[in-house]
Amino acid sequence: MTGIGNFGMFHAAEFVSPGLATVIESLQPLIAAVLAVVFPRERLGPIGWFGLCVGGVALIAIPRALASGGGSTVFGLVLVIMATSGVAAGNIAIKSLSTRVDAAMAMGLQLLVGAIPISILAFTTESPTAIDWSPQFTISLLGLALPGTALAYWLWQVTLQSLDVSKAAAFSFLVPIIGVSVGALFFSEPLTINVIGGGAFAAIGVYLASRPKSETSQLMSAEKEA
Repeated sequence: MTGIGNFGMFHAAEFVSPGLATVIESLQPLIAAVLAVVFPRERLGPIGWFGLCVGGVALIAIPRALASGGGSTVFGLVLVIMATSGVAAGNIAIKSLSTRVDAAMAMGLQLLVGAIPISILAFTTESPTAIDWSPQFTISLLGLALPGTALAYWLWQVTLQSLDVSKAAAFSFLVPIIGVSVGALFFSEPLTINVIGGGAFAAIGVYLASRPKSETSQLMSAEKEA
């Protein structure tokens, strides 16, 4: 999740447009849901699958993906797909650890282990002296490392202790909504009809995918297991 996921997504920024990367990344909840059916053997009902499919994130990202100047390469697409699959597989691994290992210990170790191959690759292909340790860079780095990564990963494992992967992953559809909202608030980015419509579909998708099963469905599932 750390090594493949972060390497693929950050490195892909050089080769693929942000909009198209967002569209592909939006497949992560679906990939995670499929893996959750195979490995933890979670059961997501038809309404839940429908909610994942109508997440609507593509409606937010497609206009940007098709905008002029958003060139992409096959190598960039491979990196994004690799990163998305890595995150999805990581979610399954976190779920398997969530009830057996302390969240802070598990997430701290996985970040350290995932950092090893990335660090080796960085020191062999890039020069540390090229970094401009400006105040803006330092603040951005700390924001990405502490609340954006360490705290987020810890909260994610705590969440998966009591929530199915397929349901928790559906909330990833809200990430573009938050990003678009921040862009509109701080960077005066326009809120188009596609963006607003995509946000509405994403919210509906999250609700349908994460809603609790009805008592009838739970009773039928219990009878099948029995």
